[in-house]
Amino acid sequence: MTARPAKESRTTVLVGRDGEIEMLTALTHRVVAGHGAMVLVQGEPGIGKTSLLDAARVRCAAAGLHIRIGAARELQQAVPFAALASWLDHNTDTSGIDPIRRLLDGDDRAVDVLAMSESAIAEAILEHIETCSASGPLALIMDDVHWADPWSVSVLQRLSARIGDLPLLLVLGARPQPQDSPLTALSAERRAALIRLDGLTDAAAAEVVSHIVGADPGPALLREVAGARGNPRYITELVLSLLREQAITVVAATAEAVAGRRPSIGLAQAISRRLDFLPRRAWNVLATAAALGPVVDVAELAAVLNHPLLDVWGVVSDAMVTGLLELVDSEVVFRHDLIRQVLSDQLPATVRARLLRRTAEVLQATNAPIERIAHYLAVADYELDDTSVEWLVAVADKLAVRAPELAVRLLLRARTADNPRLIRLYVEALLRSGRAAEAAAEVRVALAKYGDDIEMRWLLGQACQALGQVADAVDTAETALRTMTLDVEAAGRFQGMSAVHNVLLERFDAAEWAGRKAIAMGESSGNPRTIGYGLAAVGAVRYSRGHLADALELSTRIPTAWADGTGADQFDPYALRAHCLIELDRLTDAEDVLGQAIAHNRRIHGVYLSSNLVAKARLYLLAGRWDDAEVECRASTAEPDALGYSTVAQTMAALIGIHRGTFLPDVDSIPIRDDLAGTTGYAHLHLWAKALAHEAHGHPDLALKLLVDTHQRLADRLAAATLYYIFPDIARLAADLGDTDAALSVAAAADELVARAPTASRTGTALLCRGLAERDPDSLLSAAAAFLRSGRPLYEAQAHENAAVLLAAEGRDRDARHSLDTAIGIYSRLGASWDSARTVARVRPYGLRRGVRGRRNRPKSGWAALTDTERKVAALVADGCSNSGIAAQMFLSRRTVQSHVSNILAKLDLRSRREIAVHMPHT
Repeated sequence: MTARPAKESRTTVLVGRDGEIEMLTALTHRVVAGHGAMVLVQGEPGIGKTSLLDAARVRCAAAGLHIRIGAARELQQAVPFAALASWLDHNTDTSGIDPIRRLLDGDDRAVDVLAMSESAIAEAILEHIETCSASGPLALIMDDVHWADPWSVSVLQRLSARIGDLPLLLVLGARPQPQDSPLTALSAERRAALIRLDGLTDAAAAEVVSHIVGADPGPALLREVAGARGNPRYITELVLSLLREQAITVVAATAEAVAGRRPSIGLAQAISRRLDFLPRRAWNVLATAAALGPVVDVAELAAVLNHPLLDVWGVVSDAMVTGLLELVDSEVVFRHDLIRQVLSDQLPATVRARLLRRTAEVLQATNAPIERIAHYLAVADYELDDTSVEWLVAVADKLAVRAPELAVRLLLRARTADNPRLIRLYVEALLRSGRAAEAAAEVRVALAKYGDDIEMRWLLGQACQALGQVADAVDTAETALRTMTLDVEAAGRFQGMSAVHNVLLERFDAAEWAGRKAIAMGESSGNPRTIGYGLAAVGAVRYSRGHLADALELSTRIPTAWADGTGADQFDPYALRAHCLIELDRLTDAEDVLGQAIAHNRRIHGVYLSSNLVAKARLYLLAGRWDDAEVECRASTAEPDALGYSTVAQTMAALIGIHRGTFLPDVDSIPIRDDLAGTTGYAHLHLWAKALAHEAHGHPDLALKLLVDTHQRLADRLAAATLYYIFPDIARLAADLGDTDAALSVAAAADELVARAPTASRTGTALLCRGLAERDPDSLLSAAAAFLRSGRPLYEAQAHENAAVLLAAEGRDRDARHSLDTAIGIYSRLGASWDSARTVARVRPYGLRRGVRGRRNRPKSGWAALTDTERKVAALVADGCSNSGIAAQMFLSRRTVQSHVSNILAKLDLRSRREIAVHMPHT
């Protein structure tokens, strides 16, 4: 008899995957026990990824996990965070996620929100996931991650780094990825377990066939199926096609291909034959839908075909009944991408291109989301017509923010026309996408082709700066000023460019002159951007020369001058203000402004991102938040770094390590500053770390000589703004070694700083240096009080340490012991074990001992090994607080809390946050 299918819909069954299912089951049990896990399921289309993810969902439900299911969409690759949207709980009040929802709905207001807080949105999503997992074990399942937008992939990478401390199972399905793919990196770094699905074994393939036909397959039928190479979906489609052809018979419970009925058919033919039942009109509608992508928008499809909406909906409804289409997350999609591909391939390439072009035209007329229009323009392989080019020019700026790669692709095609404006837009899109080298090459070709053009010359300067070629940027600006006929507005801009970059080259007089010219020209022409450049340059010069009040006033005016945004300019309107606030001891305000600066540079792929992360690390170093400082140092080294801040970050981390006694390297192994212009403001850090390493190795004389030389050489350079950080160490070493000249010299320099800006930190530095030079312990105690007001605990401790030495030398043991205990207490809170040991060694010759003794050696494991901060964090974890909740209560960053939690688990030999609560000692 002729065989009939056992099932016409969802005939693909999950067979031959017992090992994979067992692995997923084990991971669900691990998550229930409080240990986070991540698994990446990879395989070709049709191999069974979706079926395995369905099986994972069933296992997770059985284990009691809360489940969120999602899938990335091909047409949403340019939409920020689109792949993660299906994971978001719309019943939870998470205002930080609202911009994503609005963006997916095509609300242009979301563009402004995203442009201002891309990083904040990512944090809001992570916060949302962490909050959900805190209420119970959670499974997040996402299919087709190969289509995920870069913003979602970035969040997945960050989530993978935290997953160990969350009761969370992350299951991702994707097609095979290249070696340099971010998804491949997750498994390579052992963050994610990898399940690589290969073709089914012959026995498993036979089981699939048996399920479809209701009988065991015979040899001839299995030979037909062998062409599918073990792909379950292809096996299913092929066998269903044979069944419809009545080419399978069942004899004695064995299903066999009918001999001689017809020759063996290919897979594409099999699927095509399956679609033969479609009426011609329905076939045309579905073929058009297939060419437009995996998601079927009925209204859009009707407009493209110029058919009545109800007629198109009728075809779509019939296709859903027959199983060609299905409803997924309120969207109509093709059930198998293979079916879509076969349908689409039936259309000649020229017809497909016209359809895509027609779709873009229809969407332009209906004001659809610009990235959707851009997608169709980008995938259609044809020359853009005048209407499309007009549209592209009108939306280029917004598209570059919303979907930068789409903007680059389209403008690359459009700029083939002999139109300098399109080339300028293309270069700007390249700059916004962080592709500065391509931008520089493109603009140089354009300048050679079209001759000197003001805007092209300006973009060349921006590209040079983005590449860290600061001297070339200055040369570009000054060449334009010298050789081109410029109006006041253009001349002012180039003066501003020259001024800002001359600061980095330490040409202060030239920078200030050009900066003031830019301000005057900007005010004359009414160009706020020119004023902003001038203010930044003059303010930076005033800052470097110690006039903080002047610099702050100028810096406050810069963001106002740039209220309309910086476009493709490599300009940071916030950084100068942040630096001024740090030096004015307004650390909280500075931290807020640095957050704005970092977000701005991330948004524009700005060259100053790494420098702002280093500035944040410097702030935390001064504030005694050393864990946070190390986090920011690591973040800086992970970012693109054209200006050389990576070595600055490494040196700052080394300084912290020296103070903590965890990094006492060979002196020559201290990271050496690159000869890049951006690091000149930190030129003293490498030498400072090298000097402390000399001292730690028993050579205080070499340390003092190096620090004195550093002070003399950099006193009038860009590093002068923070050079006084090394003054307390010069004064201490000079006092211990009896170098009166060095002591008096550094004291005089500190007094000069106070005359220019009498901040608490600079006053404290002057009092400390003067107190050591004149052996006056009361001045040192006054210095400690000033450092306390400034919020700089390391320097406060150093003032007390020096006071203890002088007080002990005068025989004032009680006062000396109080200062000693205060210094050691602060050093202990900082974890500055090297400083503590030095302090004890300095007072030992006077027979001075600490008034209150603590444990000399903290245990390495167990509850007694935890620091005070770690005990507080552990208590909050035991109370059920999330990392973000703990961060808010303790005024720490989430990443710092994460580090503390990791340390707690390691010291207690525990595996999860839940175990902390179980093992918490009762008091």
